[in-house]
Amino acid sequence: MQEIKTWKVWGNFFGYFIIFILGASIAAIPRFIKGFDNETGLLVSISEIIRIFITILLLYWYTKYVVKLPLNIPTLNAKCLNMGIWILVGFSLPILTVVIFYITGNLSVRNINTELSQSYIFDAILKALGVSLASGFVEEILFRGYLFNLLKSKYNFLIAAFAPSLFFTLIHIGGAGSLLNVVQLIVAGLLFSFMSLMIYVYTKSIWNAGIVHFLWNLLLLNGLIAFSTKGKSEVLVQLNIGDNPLFNGGDFGIETSIPAIIVYGITSLILWKLYKKKQHTTKNIGHLVDSANNEDNSNL
Repeated sequence: MQEIKTWKVWGNFFGYFIIFILGASIAAIPRFIKGFDNETGLLVSISEIIRIFITILLLYWYTKYVVKLPLNIPTLNAKCLNMGIWILVGFSLPILTVVIFYITGNLSVRNINTELSQSYIFDAILKALGVSLASGFVEEILFRGYLFNLLKSKYNFLIAAFAPSLFFTLIHIGGAGSLLNVVQLIVAGLLFSFMSLMIYVYTKSIWNAGIVHFLWNLLLLNGLIAFSTKGKSEVLVQLNIGDNPLFNGGDFGIETSIPAIIVYGITSLILWKLYKKKQHTTKNIGHLVDSANNEDNSNL
């Protein structure tokens, strides 16, 4: 991969983010026309799914005609997609997070709302599916895909991994409600981002990381199951996750909680070990092949 100048790297870094915003804005036009207060679950779902395709297309074109680096293939390649394993992992991580709350005595049912209509529940599920799909796959493709591969063309792995992870974390900082929550968000955001990146570099498919991100959002941020210390209306199940803001994630919520951070950290460590082991095995195979070739040449 050819090296480009520093200003071009960082110019394209923020150029990609503009594309990210542009894709979301174009896809939201039908929702804007309808009025966000009157939008249906079907409209949100269709709009968010369209957002995925629009954003991928814009990122592809921007890379091909502006960045002019071979970043499309390593980012969008689906040859190593393994849906079965990563769907299982995607379900396991949020479930494990909830289990940690339970075994530490920090999970209880506050309320089950039996008065919600079937149409409301169906509408909420459609919204959750669309938003979770778009945020999961678009964010992975941008942050762990294009931005990581762009920086890797000039910098080492650490910088290429850290800069997009920090940027990913900072764009979510508006949800933090206190200084403690900001610290929680930075730790959780960096760990989640590194976990997703390790899924990508270990499996060589950004789509595997997208599956995990999508299912995390769908199970924990679906609008029907509320993980909160405060009562919420119009949700199917309200789960109380304790009164300690350090443990439960404070105003930002369960994503920055101690159980979630534990899950991110353990998963990242396992993936890092597997990645290093895979690299070591590949290197040893390479040495064996080289040795065999040298021996064959010496016998000629």
